[in-house]
Amino acid sequence: MSKKEPRWPENTDAAERVRHVALTRTEPRNAGWIAEEADVSRDTAVKYLERMVEQGDLEVVETNEGTSYKPDSVTQFLREVRELAEAHTLNELTRELNAIGEEIDAWKGTYEVESLAELRQSIGRDDLTGDERRERLETIEEWEYNIEMRESIQLAISLKSSLTTLGAESLGDESSTKLPQEG
Repeated sequence: MSKKEPRWPENTDAAERVRHVALTRTEPRNAGWIAEEADVSRDTAVKYLERMVEQGDLEVVETNEGTSYKPDSVTQFLREVRELAEAHTLNELTRELNAIGEEIDAWKGTYEVESLAELRQSIGRDDLTGDERRERLETIEEWEYNIEMRESIQLAISLKSSLTTLGAESLGDESSTKLPQEG
């Protein structure tokens, strides 16, 4: 008889497993599914999932499978902003904003459009081949991602600036994270 290989590191407790499974999903999942993935009982999963809902980490949604859970989008977004602010200097964040702007400008030139909406509309043109349409669809996805990242980076810069203004400990290790005070 073969022994089942453990799926989780030995020191990972039930709460950590449920938390990991619940927060790494993009689609809502019910407690039974999360319990199975986390290798815990359904009751244990429900206990930790309800706690995560109370803490604002998860949202409850009704699906065909009944009550399901998904990461709270606001909490996830704010976590991402904080991680960016902690992991990068102001100079790095500024350079990334510039790179995003340059990439969007290049797409505008390549596709002869002024906005993402115009690029979307161009998909319906009769003179495009299937490959050209697919390429534009891929660019639309990248453009949307760039817009989301731009917003996150702008907020990360604002967070660093606000903490400096408030005299709080700066995020990250480098002294270049501090902005000059405006008079």
